Amino acid sequence: MPSPISPGQAEALGITTRHERMDNAELRFRLCASDGSSYIRTEAVADSGWQNSHLHRYVHELTVVQKGAMVMAEERPEGLRVLVLRAGESYLCPLNLPHNRYLLPGSVVHTVKYGDALPAADWVACPQLDPLCRALHLDAILERSDGSDVPIIVSEGRID
Repeated sequence: MPSPISPGQAEALGITTRHERMDNAELRFRLCASDGSSYIRTEAVADSGWQNSHLHRYVHELTVVQKGAMVMAEERPEGLRVLVLRAGESYLCPLNLPHNRYLLPGSVVHTVKYGDALPAADWVACPQLDPLCRALHLDAILERSDGSDVPIIVSEGRID
């Protein structure tokens, strides 16, 4: 029969928790391991917005949408690539790719961060992407993506 593990026992084994309200008002509930891997449950509230754009050099980041929808923006040579993921869909972010995400109000996503020989921190800011994301017309993107898994490319402010 399983027996409970106390927070102190978990910490002695290298497992900790960290819960935060982010700058964009999202609620984050984290389970972190000393090897740099982690699980994060993110809940969007009514006034959530874009996160801060960033990339990861070593950490693989897999996100599963449980409820609602998530808009992913990727900075690529051909322009801004935008994907809309809905409940039941997942996204594996490529390494070294500037990205950002927006959770629609009420959305819940689960993110698993994993990899080998992870550094203590692997979050590199990409502030050049933030104004591009905030200028997107989310209603048009959501309407355009309804029922389609084809990514949208935004170049010079136009949706292609």
